[in-house]
Amino acid sequence: MSGPIQSLTRAAAVLRLFATGEREFGLSDTASSLGLPKGTVYGILHTLQEEGLVERAPESGRYRLGPELVRLGSSYLRTHELRTRALAWADDLGRVTGEAVRVGVPHRSGVLIVHHVLRDDTTRQVLETGTVEPVGESALGTVLDAHSAGVPGTPATPHEAFQVVRERGWACAPDPVQADRVSIAAPIRDRHGATVAAVSVTGAVARVRRSDRTREDLISAVRTCARAISYDLGADHP
Repeated sequence: MSGPIQSLTRAAAVLRLFATGEREFGLSDTASSLGLPKGTVYGILHTLQEEGLVERAPESGRYRLGPELVRLGSSYLRTHELRTRALAWADDLGRVTGEAVRVGVPHRSGVLIVHHVLRDDTTRQVLETGTVEPVGESALGTVLDAHSAGVPGTPATPHEAFQVVRERGWACAPDPVQADRVSIAAPIRDRHGATVAAVSVTGAVARVRRSDRTREDLISAVRTCARAISYDLGADHP
C-alpha cells in the first residue's frame, strides 16, 4: 500500500498554517514555520495560487488563504449528510430554548462546528459554522470523547467522569471561549449505533443553571433534539 504523497502533505501543511488566521505569511516565514527549503515552499505557493487556494496580497506581496477555499468549504457543508439532517431539529431547539445551538463532529484539532444557531436576541454574536472549537473541557468535546468518537488533543478526563456522561446521556461544561456561559450537550448516533456528532445549547450561567443545578427542561430539550437527529440518521435506539 502506498504512503502519503509528500507534496500533497506539504501543501496541506501550508494551508493549515495560513488557516491560523494570525496574519499574512511571506515566503521566508512560511518556510521557517514548516521547516522546509524556500525553493520547495515557493513551488507549493505558486501552485496553490494558480488553483485559487491561496492568494498574494498586492500591497505586501505576502500570502493568505484564497477564495477557492470558500467554495470548497461551502460545498462540504452543503453535502454533509449529518448537517443536512440536523438543520431543522437544531433550529427548532434554538427556538424552543432561546439559546445558541451548535452541532459538532470530531476533527483532528477538536470539534468542527457544522451548524450554529444564533441566540434569538439583540446581543452581538459571531456565526461559528465551519470553525473548530478549541480543545478543552467543552460539553461537545466531552460527549464525543466519552462515547469514543475520539476528539484528538482533548485533555484526559477521569474514566469515572466519562462513565457518568455515558450513563446519563449528556454533559454540562463551561463554554471554552466565553467564561460567563455554560453548555449542555448530548450525543448523536448513526445507523450503526456509533456516536458521530453531538448537539449543544449554550447560554448564560444564570439561565442554564438554577441553584447550582442544570435546568432539567434544557437537558430534556437537548436530548430530544439529539434523538431526533439520530433517528433521521437511521439509529434504532438513540
